[in-house]
Amino acid sequence: MEGKKILIVDDEERNIRLLKAMLLARKYQVFTALNGEEALRMVPEVSPDLILLDVMMPGIDGFEVCRRLKGEEGTKAIPVIMVTALVEKEHKVRAMDCGADDFLNKPVDQTELAVRVKSMLRIKSYHDELFQNYREISEKNEQLHEFQKTKDGLTHMIIHDLQNPLTAISTYTQLLMMGRDASEDQKPKMERCMYFCNELDRMIQNLLDINKMEEGKLTLQREATDVVALIDEASDHFRLEGEERDISFGFCQNGEIPALSIDRGLMKRVVVNLLNNALRHTPKGGKIEISTALSPGQKDLCIAIRDTGVGLPPEHHQKIFDKFAQVRLKSEKGVVGSSGLGLTFCKMVVEAHGGKIWVESEGEGKGCTFHIQLPASPQR
Repeated sequence: MEGKKILIVDDEERNIRLLKAMLLARKYQVFTALNGEEALRMVPEVSPDLILLDVMMPGIDGFEVCRRLKGEEGTKAIPVIMVTALVEKEHKVRAMDCGADDFLNKPVDQTELAVRVKSMLRIKSYHDELFQNYREISEKNEQLHEFQKTKDGLTHMIIHDLQNPLTAISTYTQLLMMGRDASEDQKPKMERCMYFCNELDRMIQNLLDINKMEEGKLTLQREATDVVALIDEASDHFRLEGEERDISFGFCQNGEIPALSIDRGLMKRVVVNLLNNALRHTPKGGKIEISTALSPGQKDLCIAIRDTGVGLPPEHHQKIFDKFAQVRLKSEKGVVGSSGLGLTFCKMVVEAHGGKIWVESEGEGKGCTFHIQLPASPQR
């Protein structure tokens, strides 16, 4: 604690000399002020680590000096020990109300002074260290924020640039498939090329829309939608691949399902993502079942997509919807359901509609059920 700066404020020079001698003996730096006005001027210049403040002074008394110091952002952390001959309880209560940190009674005992000063300086040291750490963390967070903005901008640019060559590949592949020169052996390979082109396009759209939703720039284009027809259309994308892998698709509609006011395009992509996820993780000969039903109070539409795939450990049920967790889980076999950020996209779209999405699974090898719950009444 040697070298710490202490400001003594007292209108009696005899008191100042006494306190100063005690503190200099312990190798503190000592500064003095004879009244409140002088003390308030000196504090910003000296930046003391501790203030010993007399209560009874002409002009601005110690209570007011303490109140002003504790009311300023730059000085409120400086410990203030009130030095007073007043012993009444109400005076101590008033000092506490003004923000005083401790008290010393006159005449000051040297040992008590040393203990109180050391204690307050230790607290100030802890505060300064904490503040320094906080400032460093804030600066690093600001740097990370700028890096993130730069990375997001670069990622956005790259994603846009990917669309042009992908469109060209897709177009030329379709032309080759339509031509007469392609052999029967080549056509299945071209179809696989188109499948992967569509996969890449879906991933690109997911990334673009996630970015828009995070920035609040994606507006839902709501329209009255037949959800059953929407699910049927989404399922058509995967029936051929399902047949090739001997995976059956089933659909169960429980009761009449009213038209919902939703963004048809986005919600169809949610169903496509979830079906693609189920197909990717369901082995040959498995089954995928889709069901729809209204909740008991008919306030919500419930959609469930079940598969007989690899399942999911309980500890990952929430993490798979987090885009940051997706990066960590990617290396864990069988954990990340949809390719890329498909499940993150699903969560953001469903929640934008005022709904909920979650997964249930009894564990590895026991399949998964993804649930979507959407308000059956229009959301504004």
